Amino acid sequence: MRSFSTPSFRIAYSCLLIAFLAYSPIAFSQGFEGYYRFPDVHNNQVVFTAEGDLWTVPLNGGNARRLTSHAEEELYANFSPDGKTLAFSASYEGPIEIYTMPVNGGLPTRWTYESDPSFANAWTPDGKVVYQTRSYSGVPDYQLVHIDPESKKKIRVPLSQASEASYDASGKTVYFVRPAYHRNVTKRYKGGTARQIWKYVEGASEAQQLTLGYAGESHHPMWHNGRVYFITDRDGTMNIWSMDEQGNDLTQHTEHADFDVRYAKVSEGNIVYQWGADLWVYTIASDQYKKINIRLTSDLDQLREKWEEKPSQYITSVHPDPDGEKIVITARGRVFVAPVKSGRYIDFTQKSGVRFRDATFSHDGKSIHVLSDESSEFEFVQLPSNGIGNAKTITQNGKVLRFGGVPSKDGKRLAYKDLRERMYVLDLKTGLSTQISTNDIYVGNPSWSPDHKWVAFVQAADNM
Repeated sequence: MRSFSTPSFRIAYSCLLIAFLAYSPIAFSQGFEGYYRFPDVHNNQVVFTAEGDLWTVPLNGGNARRLTSHAEEELYANFSPDGKTLAFSASYEGPIEIYTMPVNGGLPTRWTYESDPSFANAWTPDGKVVYQTRSYSGVPDYQLVHIDPESKKKIRVPLSQASEASYDASGKTVYFVRPAYHRNVTKRYKGGTARQIWKYVEGASEAQQLTLGYAGESHHPMWHNGRVYFITDRDGTMNIWSMDEQGNDLTQHTEHADFDVRYAKVSEGNIVYQWGADLWVYTIASDQYKKINIRLTSDLDQLREKWEEKPSQYITSVHPDPDGEKIVITARGRVFVAPVKSGRYIDFTQKSGVRFRDATFSHDGKSIHVLSDESSEFEFVQLPSNGIGNAKTITQNGKVLRFGGVPSKDGKRLAYKDLRERMYVLDLKTGLSTQISTNDIYVGNPSWSPDHKWVAFVQAADNM
């Protein structure tokens, strides 16, 4: 089960792309790599979302063809059983609703007018659109609903807290997930809201849970030829696994380690899924998986300079200098120093492809401490507040995402927290950090004493 294709995760995609455009116009005319999400597959055709629009591409890759160009985003496209129609979610008129359109493009038809967003799941074998919504739930979770395109009638599936539906060939058995995706980005989650796969046979008195004996996540079930393929992190990373229709005979099929498999659909023995920024295909018959090489041809309108009527909405942090005469602003990954009254503005964005976070003045206002991802990890760097001079790297060990620091009154240390809810004091001279918190539950709000000998912060109790 080894793949011979090298993954490429384009973290600094937009900035690299600008350089690519500048130096290789001929290559650009032949297309470029994008960020691909929410794939579905029918025979040898793949549909996916990129740049907020729907695209199709052959299963063996190549130049993709754009199907939509609306300013709003289209998501979760699903092929009809005959491959002629797409059902998808979009917010053309405001709320996220269900639409259908011909697979070759055309005017979308709206099917839902719900009180809550509707997300396309699949089609039944007899041609009904399946979607999930909370409009009919008695609890804050999803319920599955069918739409018959012929009669235009909606039928609620008699299941509580059901989502991510997949039907067997008869259409009488549905495999689904409960509870629904809680949108928690925590890896290897094993809490009470971890998704589990269930099975419901038409006419049965109750559903049957299939993924027993594992407290972690199992989701995106896909029925194919008597087996249920799904995504789970039983090996520490989300990968494609399968089981029989009773939840037995667990088998792992992919062995990705760097990034999680995020979304998957099956057709004719091919499972197409998202991994990193790319789409991959796992072929059941050969037990092999590989990257689908996709190229987009686009005018890249989203990269053009635009006039913003309300630029303040992009500001992520603002801090004054010690004298109250200037402020340092972080917005869209860039750092600016602006005068409170009159004076010159300073833009510290001197390199493309670098994102800044949480800029703050030093104790004397002569420097700015900020997090920079120039090394591919967020590290603390020091910038001259007058804009004259080069950046100085302070830390070189950013394995865990950090959050903005608070400088001490003597300018020698910086208090900060990280994603693991740990509080640290950073020595600005040596670049070494010392953990001062005693658990990993919650920390926040560091504040230095006037004599810079003490730092106060909030920490959750151990019994929380």
